[in-house]
Amino acid sequence: MSIAKGGRILGKLFGCLVLFAAHESFAEGLVDPDVMAVVEGGYWREDGIGEGSYRIIVVSQGFEHVSSRVVAEWKLAGSEKGRARIVHSVELVKGGVYSVGAPEIEFSGDGARVEVGGTATFSPGTTVVCHFALAPGGKVDVLKACGE
Repeated sequence: MSIAKGGRILGKLFGCLVLFAAHESFAEGLVDPDVMAVVEGGYWREDGIGEGSYRIIVVSQGFEHVSSRVVAEWKLAGSEKGRARIVHSVELVKGGVYSVGAPEIEFSGDGARVEVGGTATFSPGTTVVCHFALAPGGKVDVLKACGE
């Protein structure tokens, strides 16, 4: 094999390694490693803002006593003029108190109903279920608080 041909092969391999490393670091920045679940769907419309979907995110925190934070977002649909963006964000469950699983969502024409269930962080035998109603405009009604 000639030196020139060997150099081209090494150059291609190096290029592939650089692309692989760039791809891996790009992927790491897309999703927070503490995000445990994301559920998106439904439809909302708000005068003067636009329309989009609801998104519920469950984030895990801690290591010895793991707890969850649950956030509801109103995601504005992207258009040819720009990317999708979050127009409202509301914390449904504060971190440090409960450890919950993936949310269950039921969508309707006037909003969404969200249910999350899990356990109390410092009393693992104590189960909890929480219910929320979401509506356009970033509105949240607590139908059943986690501690009830």
